[in-house]
Amino acid sequence: MTKRARTILFILFVFLFILMAPAVVFYSQGYRVDFDNRKIVRTGGFYFKVVPSRAEVYLNNELKKNTSIITNSVFIENLLPKTYEVEIKRSGYHPWKKTLEVKEKEVTDAKNITLFPQNPQFTILNQAPPKITASATSADKNKIVESDNYEIWVMLSEKKEKIFLTRFSEKISDIFWLNNDYLIFVVGNKIKIAEIDNRDGLNIVDLAELEKPKIFWDKDAKKLYVISEEKTYLLESLLP
Repeated sequence: MTKRARTILFILFVFLFILMAPAVVFYSQGYRVDFDNRKIVRTGGFYFKVVPSRAEVYLNNELKKNTSIITNSVFIENLLPKTYEVEIKRSGYHPWKKTLEVKEKEVTDAKNITLFPQNPQFTILNQAPPKITASATSADKNKIVESDNYEIWVMLSEKKEKIFLTRFSEKISDIFWLNNDYLIFVVGNKIKIAEIDNRDGLNIVDLAELEKPKIFWDKDAKKLYVISEEKTYLLESLLP
C-alpha cells in the first residue's frame, strides 16, 4: 500500500470515528430514534417482581426475559416511551396481563405480582376449619377494604385515597386479605382472587367453583379452608 493510500485510509477512519462517536455516546446514554414519531427520545424500562420465579415476561406478544430464580425479578431496559401490552405467565398458572406505559428516563414497575395455580388441588378434611375472622385492614396496616355486597373499594391510608376495584352482579362475601396486594373472596359459587393494582383494570382469577362456598384464609399458615356441602376443603399451595 502506498503512502498516499495509507494517508487517505487514515483520514477516512478519523472521519468515521468523528461521525460515529456522538452516536455511540448518545446510544450509551439511552437515546434512540423513535421512527413512528420521527424524533429522538430517551428510553425507559420495566421492572417486575413475580412469584413464583422463572416466569416469562412478554411485551406486545414478544418474549423478552424470564424472571430471576434468585430474586424473582426482571429489569427490561432501553424501551421506547410508549404503551406496552404486558403479559407475565408460567405454565400451570393464571397469567397476569396489563397495559402499562413507559416514560422517558423512567422505570415503570410492578413489584408485587403473584401468579395463582389454574388447577389448585384441595384436600378434604374430616374436621371443621379453625376459627378465622377476616380483617378489613391489610397486614401492613396501609390499606382497608370496603364492600357493599356488590362493589369492592380499598382505602389507602397513607395517601388518604379511596380507589374503586370492581363490581359484580352477584353478592360478594367472605373477603380476606390474601397478602398486602391481593384479596380473596366469594362471588356466587366462585372463589375469586383480585389484585388491588388498578392500573388498566384488574387481574381477577377464578380460583375454584364449589356449591355455596364459605372460605377462611389463615394468613400466618398460608392455608385456605373452604366449606361446601358440609365438607371442609384445604388448599396449602396457594402462596409460595
